Amino acid sequence: MKKAIIGLAAGMLIGSAGMAAAATTQTVQAAFAKFTISINGQKQSLKSDPLIYNGTTYLPVREVSNLLGYTLEFDNSSKSIDLSKGGNSAMLSTDNWLSIMDLKDYGITVTGNLNDEMILVYGSNTLKIPLPALKNGIYISNTPSGDIEIDFSEEGTKINLDSLKDAGIIQ
Repeated sequence: MKKAIIGLAAGMLIGSAGMAAAATTQTVQAAFAKFTISINGQKQSLKSDPLIYNGTTYLPVREVSNLLGYTLEFDNSSKSIDLSKGGNSAMLSTDNWLSIMDLKDYGITVTGNLNDEMILVYGSNTLKIPLPALKNGIYISNTPSGDIEIDFSEEGTKINLDSLKDAGIIQ
């Protein structure tokens, strides 16, 4: 009887651990798509098909970077991708994006109706950022201070910190 209770308890522990892990894993539905990719008017082909998810097309970054003549390095620990070409480098990282709600940590207040414009108030300065009608994926807004990158996703609206630095809004 004692062994049966121990076995039952062990089974319940193992089963509940699996259920807890399943509860934290997000599943999405995406569709594979066939596209014609052209670079400077010359058709290219990809080994991996692009994905379409929520109206946004996702391309395999390694293949696209190779087609464009860039080398790619992926750092799993920082979840970052480094693209470089001829000594020039562009770093893509999840750390470069910040929720607009967290801009207050940088002394920035976000106002505006967020339908057609976002207004950043920092110090005595104000920057109006025009927004697209369709808010899905990454958008680059041309402002007098410079290009500001905004990511509209299910997790919320995020803004690229590097674009804020380049525009002189944050240090």
